Amino acid sequence: MSSRHTRSLFGVLLVMVFALSAVVVAPASAKLSKHQKAHIRKQLKRAIKKNPKLIRSKHFIKKASLVDFTLPVTIKLRGTGAGVDAVSAAGGANPNKATLDLGASLGQRTVNLGGSLAAEIQFHDSYDGGALGNVDLALMPSTTKHLTSTSIPLLWNTDVSNGGVASIATAWDTGLATGNASSGGCSNFVGTANLPFDANSFSGGPFAGVPEYNLAGTTPTGAFVPVAPNADDITLVKPSGIPNNIYNTGANPTPFPSGTAPGGFPAVPSAQDSVLRTGPLKLDVAAAGTPVTQTGAGDHPQGSENILIGNSGGHANLFGNIPGKSYGVDVTVSLATKINSILRAVDVDGQRVRQGAKWPSALFDCRQAFTGSVQNYIPDVRLKGDLKISPAVTPSGDLRIAKVSLSSLAEPVPTHFAVSACLSLYSVLAAQQNSTDTTTYNVPADSPGVITTTNLPADTTSYRTGITNPDFSAAGTCNSAQTQLTKDAGFTGLSLATSANGYDSFATSSGGEKVSVAADLTVNTVVADVIIGDR
Repeated sequence: MSSRHTRSLFGVLLVMVFALSAVVVAPASAKLSKHQKAHIRKQLKRAIKKNPKLIRSKHFIKKASLVDFTLPVTIKLRGTGAGVDAVSAAGGANPNKATLDLGASLGQRTVNLGGSLAAEIQFHDSYDGGALGNVDLALMPSTTKHLTSTSIPLLWNTDVSNGGVASIATAWDTGLATGNASSGGCSNFVGTANLPFDANSFSGGPFAGVPEYNLAGTTPTGAFVPVAPNADDITLVKPSGIPNNIYNTGANPTPFPSGTAPGGFPAVPSAQDSVLRTGPLKLDVAAAGTPVTQTGAGDHPQGSENILIGNSGGHANLFGNIPGKSYGVDVTVSLATKINSILRAVDVDGQRVRQGAKWPSALFDCRQAFTGSVQNYIPDVRLKGDLKISPAVTPSGDLRIAKVSLSSLAEPVPTHFAVSACLSLYSVLAAQQNSTDTTTYNVPADSPGVITTTNLPADTTSYRTGITNPDFSAAGTCNSAQTQLTKDAGFTGLSLATSANGYDSFATSSGGEKVSVAADLTVNTVVADVIIGDR
């Protein structure tokens, strides 16, 4: 871009910012019809693009201030985009961070954010009152723009990373080793190579894979099922602030509570010790007027009060603080998100792989599965901050008009709401193979030796092709019909708890498929670019 064109570009920016926000007292008789205002807005837009020097024209400024110009913008979070704004590989460079407090039982979690939101800056003439530079901000629901988060780790088991009992070198196979009653973990469930089975000879090994037996489960056939961690490698789950990734649990290197507990923690849990975590969240601006049910059964948190979603937006001043306040931005946003859970199996009970039978759940020891979704809302997140006019072209080619920094308003803080996650399995995380989503595929009768990976029920080299971060829509809502492989492994969903079985039907209307807790959200810091237009 030539220097002449660059000067013209920034001239356009400056005209839009200053001219359209200037307050010029016009005569009371200067009343314009809607048609006249629309015509003038078009004229101003064409004129300022053609001649940025119109910034010096009092006539132009007067017209701009009288026509209630609305500027469409995109609020794009910094630190998660392309070019120099990219997050570092370690994930700690993302400045956008919130703290989620899940109460005394679960403790606090760090959540990193990314993405963008659709918005409008609304300018008003002097008859609407207010100070120089005062504008309204409206945050808009969008089908393409949303915030994203890192995965939120909920429950942990330190046996995942430390292997459980120290004498078990290959802890991942303990659920498949006949006669092995010791506890085991997943400490060696790492890499892409096939792991040796039962190096401690609990089943007469080590073997080249999990041994297969005849249909009766009494006689080894000489065939072996290969086991390579691949997409379920425990080290893929890591502390990283890069959002929209199923493995990243936020930039905090120790995401779980630590210290003294009843009985004492045997070890400080790490990110890879997570056995229940959410998928990355897709956070949309919730439509104003949406009624949110949170009582009784349904696709929502349970045991909380019903709410009605309000408008998302607020006010800002382009040149300083909002009159009467110590900050320049005051905005409230309500968000909608579907929460899916990801679980890791640890220390499963012993089962044999039998030719001609269904694949046993023990074969998925140390592997991951995911659930259907629960619809959640985070209402009335109140934010304050500052806005600085800083025209520039970003590394991703966006035309920036300003930077904004936001954090939770001192009062009320934090944002209190009910949150719910699903516990009912839908599918293994690995991609389906041999049509196991819809068809029963029994253990094949293979010749002695290691069977080919194409004969396995899942392709473990990647997670399911039907999942795109952070969209788990293939799973449906919580407790929806499972894949056939999940059913064949023995899980067919959860049933409603009834008084006939000893449960208090007045106290619960759940089958345990969801867990709902109270949560407090504090936005520590959000740094964003205000981009002109729909970007």
